[in-house]
Amino acid sequence: MLAGTRVFLPRPEGALAEGIRAAGAEVVAHPVQHHRTVPADVALDGADWVAFTSAATLDALDQLGVLVPEGPRIAAVGASTAEALAARGIDVDLVPEGPSTAASLVEAFPSGHGTVVIPGSALSSATLADGLAAKGWRVTAVPVYTVEPVRQLPQTLLEEWRLGHFDVVVVTAGSIGRAVGGLLGWPEGVRVVAFGEPTARALAEQGVRVHAVAQTQDAAGVIEAISSLGES
Repeated sequence: MLAGTRVFLPRPEGALAEGIRAAGAEVVAHPVQHHRTVPADVALDGADWVAFTSAATLDALDQLGVLVPEGPRIAAVGASTAEALAARGIDVDLVPEGPSTAASLVEAFPSGHGTVVIPGSALSSATLADGLAAKGWRVTAVPVYTVEPVRQLPQTLLEEWRLGHFDVVVVTAGSIGRAVGGLLGWPEGVRVVAFGEPTARALAEQGVRVHAVAQTQDAAGVIEAISSLGES
């Protein structure tokens, strides 16, 4: 389906890269940012809900020595985060259908008057916290990690990018878009696929033209978005 298409995926190797390769594309996957745990006083005991927006949050909690207690109900922003929780033996009570976005989780979340703790990235938007507060919950967002651009990229990758050897770049978060722009720049020839509407909006705010948007945050959604580029 994607034979002959060369894709740069600015994140580590994993299921997403493997899925795009399975469709015939040549994929070069390399992270352009890294996660850094930040000191935090995380109190999950006593919460009615704990909401997770990324698997990276779990890694940060591990490094902080914070265990997810059995008392609170658990919400996950999407399937990949739910899988990461399940892999740690944590039961997930709520996963929204459709896109893995904060807005989707807000829509699926019940109204209530208890407490919700959201451990996550220091760079997260207020969409989830504000949306849950509007539904009556007392919300505490606790930054437990942040993301920073890597210091340098392999010379071979820099050279291939400069020479226009990539047809498509798949950007899965606004922070990744900023890192790509800072480390590599945005050449004319490469077409940009955004991982959902929030990422597309973040890229647009950075002045980056988005050529296609993956409607589901998985390999199938990315493959469909890349395939649509040939139709335009």
